[in-house]
Amino acid sequence: MTTQYSTGVVEGMQALYGKGFLSPGGAEEMAVLLDGVDLAGRTVLDIGCGLGGAAVMLAGTFGARYVTSIDVAGDLVQRARETISEAGLSGKVETRHVTPGPLPFDDVSFDTVFAKDVVCHIPDKAALFGEVARVMVPGGQVICADFTVPSGPDAAPHLYKGWIDAMKAYGLTFHFERLAVYEEAFGRAGLGAPCVKDDTARSLEAARREVAWVRGPNAGLLREALGEEMFARRIDASMRRLDALAGGGIHHTHLLARRLTQAD
Repeated sequence: MTTQYSTGVVEGMQALYGKGFLSPGGAEEMAVLLDGVDLAGRTVLDIGCGLGGAAVMLAGTFGARYVTSIDVAGDLVQRARETISEAGLSGKVETRHVTPGPLPFDDVSFDTVFAKDVVCHIPDKAALFGEVARVMVPGGQVICADFTVPSGPDAAPHLYKGWIDAMKAYGLTFHFERLAVYEEAFGRAGLGAPCVKDDTARSLEAARREVAWVRGPNAGLLREALGEEMFARRIDASMRRLDALAGGGIHHTHLLARRLTQAD
């Protein structure tokens, strides 16, 4: 699998989200998500490496002993390698191109599994978290940030359908689910009940800043790289994500859990 991200587009997106990041949040969200998490001396599996910014922070900022970053997009894996090399972390971070399906690692291979805004692209959450638990040591930690949707009378799929449609222009698909689906998947996988933190307010402010940026004078590089038609779609996608968050149609959620041990 490859993406539609040319060099110009990648540079433009990094101007928006920060060096090494291709999706909202960037280094700011990494700091929030990993606040209080001790990765010193731990091995980490980074699912969905993108441009490598998260892997660089996991190893360089948060002290992970070794990070294995994977992605289904081969071109992004290559770009991540370049980001990691530029940061001088090639000895602590490796990248792998993988195919969708079971994770290509032995049982109990990692102390920690990290997934930032990637599970929403995977339809079978239970299968994924089953694999996450399999490759993680007992007592190991899963750290997940993702978009979830409300349930019951608060459900409003029309508020995020426009965002889904807008992002199809980038070859991206979304499979949004309720928080309860994640919690059930964790339980079935042998993971403990997650500590859940609502990150929607911070994500909403980031979305507002993004809309202001893409509609402002500093978006010239991205506009030039995308061309007028795709740039207009980028603005539309940013505005629709803002509408979905502001209207309550979608939430941004942080989940942290442990793989259960025999003593639990």
